[in-house]
Amino acid sequence: MQVRNNPFFVMAGLYLTVGVLAVVGKLAVGIDFIEPLVRLRWVMIHLVTIGGMTQALFGALPHLVGSVGGSTSSLSPRLRWLQWISLNAGYPLILYGMTTGSNLIAVTGATIVLFALALLLVTVYRVSAGLHGSMLSRYYRVAPWFLVVGIFAAFGMLLDIHGPGGYFGSIEAHVHANVWGFLALIVAATLLHLIPALAGTDLRYPRLKRVTFWGVTLGAIGLVSGPWLAMHVLTFTGLAIYVVGTIALLANIVGTKRAGGCTKDARVGHILGAYVWLVFPVPWAPLVLLFPDVVPGRAIETAAINGLVFGWMLQLAMAFLPTVVDAFHGSEGLVDLKGAVEASHYAPSWAGVVSINLGMLALWATAFPVFSNVAEMLSVAGFALIALPWAAFVVRLWQMIIGDEPRRRRDEPTDTSASAGD
Repeated sequence: MQVRNNPFFVMAGLYLTVGVLAVVGKLAVGIDFIEPLVRLRWVMIHLVTIGGMTQALFGALPHLVGSVGGSTSSLSPRLRWLQWISLNAGYPLILYGMTTGSNLIAVTGATIVLFALALLLVTVYRVSAGLHGSMLSRYYRVAPWFLVVGIFAAFGMLLDIHGPGGYFGSIEAHVHANVWGFLALIVAATLLHLIPALAGTDLRYPRLKRVTFWGVTLGAIGLVSGPWLAMHVLTFTGLAIYVVGTIALLANIVGTKRAGGCTKDARVGHILGAYVWLVFPVPWAPLVLLFPDVVPGRAIETAAINGLVFGWMLQLAMAFLPTVVDAFHGSEGLVDLKGAVEASHYAPSWAGVVSINLGMLALWATAFPVFSNVAEMLSVAGFALIALPWAAFVVRLWQMIIGDEPRRRRDEPTDTSASAGD
């Protein structure tokens, strides 16, 4: 596959662009400018998740696996194109089925996406062959299996086939498998691999990589199986183990950054802000499960999902995706993403960090009864604050996708003799 303009990243850019337009539509509905649109919120969420993040991860995952283990395996262009075609044939069917209420079309789309995922697993295992001693490669090999579970949970929702937890148990299993399992494992491994490049030093606590892996993996298993089986003890145990793994990850992120010097970096700001919204629902989850008649469970669930998508996923994309896209310019085969981060001149703005996190704070405030009188206004303000840095990020992303100015500038030799003579 020629990766001068990696087709997965092109599609990620397209869906993230449409996602911005969907947020504008959400704002227009909020101020009564247009009539409410069918399932707009879920469409907007899936534009970020399957549309943006999954496309980007399909594009980058084989390279991430190769990068952490120094793999010399080659990618099969035919297999990669088949993955791209399958993913991009299946996802529009899911989106169309969701908006029209046609479960048959949505199931067809999910089946095609599952096929694309199976092909991705083949590529990941080929690239990671011989790298079984690499701890981080283990993250990448395990992560896609959670997405398989998440897709099967989606089948259950579409076909009305559920476990003891019923429909809402299937929803939680679907979200937890896709986000807290699949995406979180890939993100954790990628951060542990790339944070030293950002800080210019070695990873501060390398032994904690194992703690993070087992904490996130076993915790996610509990968070998926608990709701589906309607067993709160499994859910709470999984949540507790997951928190341990996440704390170990954050200790490495903060410790490594401090060891490399406390220079301000908006990418790290986005990362830390993202993890605030990942862990913020943790203390509320037991209350929602144990006291559903007292705690506003539905409002908290809505805020938590918004936090996972717009507070966590979107901020992580803002921190790294343009750099990853830039790394593919003019390259074929496996790409050294760590080297790309070390050489990158990309930096998001601190104004964007502040704006998106204030927006998430406003969206979370709508979950609490004390703000019920101004909840609609807070929702509009929150999405507006998120839309601004999102739009700026999309512009920057397209500059990386279709232009080569950043790489040309980086590759230009510096005339030190001229400067020495001044």
